[in-house]
Amino acid sequence: MDRAISLVISELEKQSNLQRGGKVEFSPEREMLAITYDSGMFFSILIKAIKATRILEIGTSSGFSTLWFADAALSVMRRKRPAIITIEENPRKAKWAAANFRKARVDKVIEIIPDQALHALRGLRRSKAVFDFVFIDADKEHMIEYFDLALPMTRVGGVIAADNILYPEHFRRHTEKYVRHVRHARNVQSVTVPIGMGEEISIKLG
Repeated sequence: MDRAISLVISELEKQSNLQRGGKVEFSPEREMLAITYDSGMFFSILIKAIKATRILEIGTSSGFSTLWFADAALSVMRRKRPAIITIEENPRKAKWAAANFRKARVDKVIEIIPDQALHALRGLRRSKAVFDFVFIDADKEHMIEYFDLALPMTRVGGVIAADNILYPEHFRRHTEKYVRHVRHARNVQSVTVPIGMGEEISIKLG
């Protein structure tokens, strides 16, 4: 892993572990809603395996997962910059993430869209954007809508992943609906991977 990215990931992981352990309370603007380290490693391998360089993330928070994606995509494409778009509605979190990207020296390959996710996704669809990998980690009430908007923008052989499928349990009502929906989607094969908080991995078939 790139050293600058690794240092920022380690710093953010310490805060995430303190938060999950209930040892420290953070303000809503500094609260991390992050994937686990194991999930980050899993996605790093997945992105490299499918050679993803065009990545869409729905829900930035601190940018922890975005940094994992950036490191993996950069290792796939060294001569040309990857293109990562991440959507964050909360302006303070978008600002925090932007600072983390600058610190990790990947701000040139990441574009933050500071907007409500549904509105931003509709704009991306109108622009005919195409992605290799899409990550859904925003409000669970709209997961299905995010998937339906992202699927036409995902290339054949591309992957849409969703976090928090198994935990925390209070999301289960929404995530179970999401899983049923994606498993009935046309030209999609999907499976739940019990790593981290639970990841639903859906590949778009031809």
